[in-house]
Amino acid sequence: MILKKYKYLVHFITLIILASCSSTSKNLYVESIESQEHGAKDFQEIFNYQNYSINDLEIIQRTIDSDVLNQGQLKEAKLLKNNYQKILSKKKYYLELKPNQQYSKEIIELIYKFNLPINISWNEKKQLSLPKNLLSKKVNGFCLSLYDEAILSMNEAINQNSDQILVVYSKEYASFIEGLKQKNSSLIAVEYNAANFQEFSSQILGINFSEKRFKKISSLNPNQDLNFAPRPRSDIGKVVILLKPQDYKLMIPALRYHGGSNFEYLNFISSLEDVYSPLQLLDYEDSWAPISNYLVTKVQKDESTSLEKFLELGTLNEWLLVQVLKQAGVQSAKVNGVTGSILYKSNSCTKRNIPMQKISSDLFSS
Repeated sequence: MILKKYKYLVHFITLIILASCSSTSKNLYVESIESQEHGAKDFQEIFNYQNYSINDLEIIQRTIDSDVLNQGQLKEAKLLKNNYQKILSKKKYYLELKPNQQYSKEIIELIYKFNLPINISWNEKKQLSLPKNLLSKKVNGFCLSLYDEAILSMNEAINQNSDQILVVYSKEYASFIEGLKQKNSSLIAVEYNAANFQEFSSQILGINFSEKRFKKISSLNPNQDLNFAPRPRSDIGKVVILLKPQDYKLMIPALRYHGGSNFEYLNFISSLEDVYSPLQLLDYEDSWAPISNYLVTKVQKDESTSLEKFLELGTLNEWLLVQVLKQAGVQSAKVNGVTGSILYKSNSCTKRNIPMQKISSDLFSS
């Protein structure tokens, strides 16, 4: 019964899109059309590879002819033009999915947004090519999962100096510590298994030790009043946080309360998954997180979609884009992707680079 209802839903969505595209087919077919509701894109937006129009080629060519690009930018612009020519000249793209594919609805919506002639055929025998968890599992065509790419980004950040690193983690993310240890031998890993964030932070940052030491010194001469300000430990420079999404909103303020500005705090990408409004990111102010430039643009526009859903749709979007690039015969492309900078090459897996960005009020100013 559930499967029948699901098939009816997919069929209903398909009919809506078919009607809007004035196309008839046994399978879903989205015609490439010039949509008047899309405003003119600027040159940088075209690097997003989000939707396609013949007008994009004119914008790229005008930019090439404008004589404002340096040699490196000119080379990238010519590659962009060549890629768009290939993508727009292909008459049909094909996508084969199972009728009960978990993300069928989202894929259909993304296809419509792409504005390309993509044909979906439903095949019961088709093996699922998308994992249930788009963030923690590797998506077909990519070298690593989004989680693993985020660990690589954190690795680059913590390798910029020789300070000892404190890693605070929950057991769900213990396996990622090994990814950090590959390049960093000076890691101190502490599992968060307490009930009180303030007490835990005080303990791991050495505040408790400082207070005990003061009491011991004071007991030697109880008649003398001593001024005391507990100091956090000085043997670490960065604190890496690998926790469940809901724990960041209490852990980061607790660490900052006891550690002040003595440490740099680096959050795992899971810190974004419990954020339902971009303004909630300010709970993590002055800490760092793996955030794409595309996501920064979203934050500046103050869009209301939860960031977890945004990352899931972004991963799905980039999977679909890889299918398009392959079928269009594109050899290489650098994409300003939703989850990060996407580096595509036809004969290898696709890489993703996610920049570490400091969360501050500046992130909200366009």
